[in-house]
Amino acid sequence: MKLRLFAATLAVMALGTTSIMAEGLQKTPDTPLSIVESQKDSASILPEQYKSYATKMNTVVKDYKNGYMFSIPWRVADGVMLDMDVRSESEHIQGYSFNLAGPTQEDSYTVSFTKRNNTPQEGVSQKEWNTTWYGVPIKGMSNEEYLNIWRQHSNNFEHNDIVGGFFAKKGAVSARWDKSTPKSYADMTSTEPVQSVFEAEFIMEKDPTHRYNLSSTYAPVRAEFMELGLMEHTIPSFELINKRGSNAIKGVKKILTGTSDISVAEGIKFTYPKGFTRLNEKGKIAFTKHNVRLDIESFTIPVQAVSSGMPTMMAKQMLGDYYLKQLVDVNKATITRYETHIIDGNVMFYLAGHMKNPNTSDTSVAEPVSFGATIILGNEGNVAVARMIGPSGSNLATQELIDILDGFKLTTTLNTNQSSQVL
Repeated sequence: MKLRLFAATLAVMALGTTSIMAEGLQKTPDTPLSIVESQKDSASILPEQYKSYATKMNTVVKDYKNGYMFSIPWRVADGVMLDMDVRSESEHIQGYSFNLAGPTQEDSYTVSFTKRNNTPQEGVSQKEWNTTWYGVPIKGMSNEEYLNIWRQHSNNFEHNDIVGGFFAKKGAVSARWDKSTPKSYADMTSTEPVQSVFEAEFIMEKDPTHRYNLSSTYAPVRAEFMELGLMEHTIPSFELINKRGSNAIKGVKKILTGTSDISVAEGIKFTYPKGFTRLNEKGKIAFTKHNVRLDIESFTIPVQAVSSGMPTMMAKQMLGDYYLKQLVDVNKATITRYETHIIDGNVMFYLAGHMKNPNTSDTSVAEPVSFGATIILGNEGNVAVARMIGPSGSNLATQELIDILDGFKLTTTLNTNQSSQVL
């Protein structure tokens, strides 16, 4: 697909978004109405067979600087990346906070994932601190024991119904969960909307001095929807990953070997694809490895095409939605995977599947190919796309190739203050 065609179509379509009377998704029983209503614009853009992506779309977060990853099985309405000192036992908090429903919706649905300091109390070893619950060894501890011990040390039980316990998590020294719901919900005495709070906390064998905390709030009536996603998707997805720190020696070596980051457009860089050979094609950024071709292209759109100011999360998502639509309409693509990827705070959108070869001018006679692509919107209206193409039937959705496509970095970000970055 020619990027100029996509850019022109995007500008025309997106500028008229506010006037679209979105039909939205056909409401499914397990999706809260607030989430569905928040994504009406996306539902109006996506082709009929892909409208479910307007809400049920994996959001994958990889934080190489802090050494962990996780994902949630939903599209998010907005998000913030946090990094701040706090006056509590956590001492320092780094992580991510998302809203699943927009600010105009009556019910809120939130998910946050944070990394916190895990400092033992004075006189207690790290090992003992990590393997006890208020001084009692957690090995073999039942849910009832867990709650009874907690009740002795907390007044949270006075006004809340609480359930929880310890559970097994691969690579964890300890992992526990709890859900708290105001008693006024069961008593039907509350005159205000109430919310359940779900939390899970992990202390990992390879990082015993930190706690990783998953927290979510939601309307109790939608507990099944949220808890199913959190327990069957988000908790299993969390794992520690190798950190990528700044290394001056490596940086000099990359410059000398010609494998330093590639400037794609103003404000957007791309990590040199390891194992690929750069092609000498005038005016193009292209690489090859065996029978796979990688093209990195850019174009500019009016910022007002997707946002009245700095691009919001929803505006960035709309860019991905328009790209998916163009692949389907122009290149007759079949999409097998569409996800939001947040890599060290850089928001991008990954797609994979099959389509007609976009390098053939006549689509009607083009051969089918496998493809994978990532698209990103910069803060100045610049858009970049990294796209791999291989023979039909080849698997381009390996983690190695996805990591290459996710190599975009924004050199300018929107910070609300020194401790947070709007995603």
